[in-house]
Amino acid sequence: MKILQRPSLSMSTPSADATSTHSRRQFCAHACQAASLAAVGAILPGCGGGGSPTSPTPPGSSGNQPLAVLSGTASGRTVSVPIAAGGPLGATGNAALATSPLGSFLVARTSASTFSVLTAVCTHEGCTVDLFNGELFVCPCHNSKYTTGGSVANGPAERPLQSFPATFSNGTLAFAV
Repeated sequence: MKILQRPSLSMSTPSADATSTHSRRQFCAHACQAASLAAVGAILPGCGGGGSPTSPTPPGSSGNQPLAVLSGTASGRTVSVPIAAGGPLGATGNAALATSPLGSFLVARTSASTFSVLTAVCTHEGCTVDLFNGELFVCPCHNSKYTTGGSVANGPAERPLQSFPATFSNGTLAFAV
């Protein structure tokens, strides 16, 4: 009697070393990617956000509102800004940003006939201060706050805003720069 033998089917499979090496490589690659993401995640809060006092403050947060913009004219070194009774500077306590060919200026109405006029250039890094929270002018770049008289209420700015004496007559505010 003849015994038939089946031919052996030999399938080639990767060796255990090749399989484990491939898995180790994948593991190391994924571990390095995860470590990199964790490191970047730890560093990002230092780049901004997080609510720190030096982070940019978007309009509307903390009561900061964009100032109304008024157009002024210049004659020599004198800026004139019309003040309408029902306009942004029509009532005591209101503030606006006045723009003119000579620059941008923060204007606050401090009484029925007096105004405070300040440069709108932040003394910290030169951004245009264009927010107001009802009491203080606020720089949108690093959240420096200034009183309506120009003093620093909250840094990082360390120097006050330059002020300009102003006169108010016949509905027109005038100041020399």
